[in-house]
Amino acid sequence: MKYFILVFLLASFSYAHKVNLFISSEKDKVEIYSYFANGAACKNCKLIIENKKQIVLEDVLNNEGKYTYISPYKELEIIIDASSGHLAKESISVKNIKKENLKSHLKSQKDEKYLNIFIGLLLIALIFFLLKRFKK
Repeated sequence: MKYFILVFLLASFSYAHKVNLFISSEKDKVEIYSYFANGAACKNCKLIIENKKQIVLEDVLNNEGKYTYISPYKELEIIIDASSGHLAKESISVKNIKKENLKSHLKSQKDEKYLNIFIGLLLIALIFFLLKRFKK
């Protein structure tokens, strides 16, 4: 049981450093937003935009973890490098980008986070219930 709790804690710590990437479009602009799993913006993270494996742009995100890019290309691969091996990568077609706005995306991510916490607590309660049941 101790090992199960230890593995669970280590897995939750590794999830905290996950880099997320959100891309949307408004008219001819590509809006890029990157953040960590805890909701903190990926400040000054390295941004690489590629077209057919050729680097089109290399820059850094601003202090809010955002970047706006006007793309002359249809197919792009956007890579966020938060250093220490933390990468987020997404291939997109500029005409097929999500039309969702950032606020609704962050709200859905927060709701998903609460759902995951609830499911985790429910599983822990189930494990303790089963352990108590089998010990009898």
